[in-house]
Amino acid sequence: MLEPHAAAGIALAAAAATVGGLCSYLVRRKPQGVRSEKELVAALGPALMAARPLAVEPLAEQLRTHWFGRGRPVLAVVSAEERDARTRVAGELAHAFARAGERTLLVDADFRHPGLHRAFALENRGGLADFLEGRAPQLAHCAQNLSVLVAGRSAADPLELLSRARMRELLGAAAARYSVVLVHTPPAVRGPDLQLPAAFAGGALVVTRFRAPAQPLERLRELLSSCRARVVGAVLSPA
Repeated sequence: MLEPHAAAGIALAAAAATVGGLCSYLVRRKPQGVRSEKELVAALGPALMAARPLAVEPLAEQLRTHWFGRGRPVLAVVSAEERDARTRVAGELAHAFARAGERTLLVDADFRHPGLHRAFALENRGGLADFLEGRAPQLAHCAQNLSVLVAGRSAADPLELLSRARMRELLGAAAARYSVVLVHTPPAVRGPDLQLPAAFAGGALVVTRFRAPAQPLERLRELLSSCRARVVGAVLSPA
């Protein structure tokens, strides 16, 4: 007959083995995320352009043909999650349009975690938030044909700030002056902030990654659908 302490040790070892086996099973059974264009379409819905890996010049040319060239000067750049490289894609696209001779404006509408000022080595002041609160913005001319409006700073609620009439006024004025207006937005995981720029534009370019989980993409689809913004295309960025 086993001593009590020996029996307890065997029981603990058995329990540990069971837990370890369950964890291994769960790891093996972990959802693999979106792995094909078909699965991406199932999560996001049909898009105007086919999904593609990030290749900036061909992407810019496709957008010129299918979106900007059809009298739609504003496009929101959106993502489902934090790590989806929308800041990088927005910046590289803006440079590509400017090189192609398009008068381009890139606007940072992400007040929760602004990033364009760092990408362009600018100070985060005199930006969109300042304009929305009645102060004069300071456009940064970052290259030939390329201007950037940073997010700026405000103590106001980001969603309330973006909902002000001055936001629509700014986008309307930008649409009359520039042939390409890209609006960098917060990811859907941080709330519905992206909806106003996407609604004004009528469309959004989705930046995602290979094997991204489907559920956040489906949430992004709901946000875009509820503000009547179509998915213009999906870009698979590097992880």
